[in-house]
Amino acid sequence: MLDQLVESSSHRKETARRGGFMLSTLVVVCSVFLSGILWSLFAKDLKMGEDDLEISTLVAPVPMPEDAPRQPEPVAKMEKQEQSQKVVETTRQANIMRIDESPNVSAEISTVPNTQKARPNGNFKISEGLELEAQGLNSATRGGENNVGGVGVGLAESSQPMPVEKLKIKETPPPPPLTKEIPKPPVNAKKSLGVINGKATNLVKPTYSPAALAVRAAGEVNVQVMIDEKGNVISANAVSGHVLLRPSAETAARASKFNPTQLSLQPVKVTGLIVYKFAPR
Repeated sequence: MLDQLVESSSHRKETARRGGFMLSTLVVVCSVFLSGILWSLFAKDLKMGEDDLEISTLVAPVPMPEDAPRQPEPVAKMEKQEQSQKVVETTRQANIMRIDESPNVSAEISTVPNTQKARPNGNFKISEGLELEAQGLNSATRGGENNVGGVGVGLAESSQPMPVEKLKIKETPPPPPLTKEIPKPPVNAKKSLGVINGKATNLVKPTYSPAALAVRAAGEVNVQVMIDEKGNVISANAVSGHVLLRPSAETAARASKFNPTQLSLQPVKVTGLIVYKFAPR
């Protein structure tokens, strides 16, 4: 058995060499194939033919309409042109002074605008028609409007100024003088009067409590009070004094009555101090 034993060895190197050769061959073949495809794409002539796409042969020119002949402009008809050209004398509706003449000073002021022309240096006529100029000019005015034609008829007058209708302005009476009212003080104003025992119309005397008599409490008790516009005590608070004497002092202060206090003839609230003196009998 041992003389027929077949010895096997590893073929790893030969297999690796053969695989590298096949991979290189595959890369070369793929590169040649892709190069041929790219060359065929770039070598293809993709231009469009220009023989049958000429715009001048495909699109016929559109015939343009001929320009219509211009209509003759209407000629403005001048009314009574022959008469205005034969004017030999200037006409005016009123005898108005020129701007180079010295005006007459008048106390009245006119607010009506003047729509008539001033008188010329030469001869002229007063007419109710159109105001015409001599030397054959075609200018005429009535009330500030430009019209043509119309010959004034009238008598020649001197160049003395004629009075112009003026509007009298009525003088309005001056307004009455304003009276300044004196502002009234606010109703809620408060005023401190200090000790107000002497201003009371009815100062109620406090009573001794049994507790205060038992300990013979004595001394002064100051009560802070607030009096309204009618003289009534609306609040009372003892600020000093024996503790047992304060309640009776506050009760007596609330029952007291005072004269109303006025500030600029206006009743106001006031604050004050009532002093009660306690002495045991």
